[in-house]
This record gives sequence, C-alpha cells and structure tokens, in this order.
Amino acid sequence: MSNQLIYVLAHIGYLSLFVGLLPLFVIITVGFRYVSLIEDRVATERGGISAARYIWQGKIIGRLMRSSNVFAYLIFRAIPSPFFQQRASLLGDPAVPLPRSWQAWVITPMLLMYLAVITTLVTNLVIQSMK
Repeated sequence: MSNQLIYVLAHIGYLSLFVGLLPLFVIITVGFRYVSLIEDRVATERGGISAARYIWQGKIIGRLMRSSNVFAYLIFRAIPSPFFQQRASLLGDPAVPLPRSWQAWVITPMLLMYLAVITTLVTNLVIQSMK
C-alpha cells in the first residue's frame, strides 16, 4: 500500500513540475505585456518597480524578476492593512487605478507557478517522511 502511495505522490510531484512550466511561459510572453503596462502606470521616481525596470531590463530572467516585483506590488496593495499599503508604496503608487484584466494577467500565472512549486515540495516532503 505505501509503495503505491509513494508512486502516486511521485507522479503528482513530477507532473506539478511540468505543469508549473506552463505559467512560466505565460509570464515571460503574453503576461509580460501587462507587467509593462502596469509598470508604466504605477512606477514612481524612487520606487522599487522603476529600479527593477532599470536593473533587470527585458531578457528572460529580467522578465521573471520584474513580473515578481509587480506581483508583489499587486498583492500588497490589495491587502487593506496600513503595513502592506506602505510596502506597496515603496514599490509604486498604490492609488493608481488598474484594470482587473491587467492584474489577472500578472496574478494568475504567478499564483499557478507558486502553487506548482509548493505542490512539488509538499509531495517530496511526504515521500521523504514515508521512507
């Protein structure tokens, strides 16, 4: 019984690794257009988003880093706590209105990618604890 469970968990872990690549491709291709649009609207002179644009540019790793930065900004500004609003203001202007579709093109693939990574890690931990 436990060998079958390990076998199933191993397949779930491997599949989540490959499924996690799909949102990554969306992030660095189609989704990056919306990252750039959001950056144009919310970037401030001293904010972290404008600094990340300058440092990371537009190559593949840079696109992922800039997308992560905008993702953090969107999550921070959505939380109604003053602490998180202050963190969002360190990245960009949290008062700028943004279309929900732009936000969805950034948040959804990032969440799916993080979910795939967490699934892989949890299945690996469960398999290791069963041995």
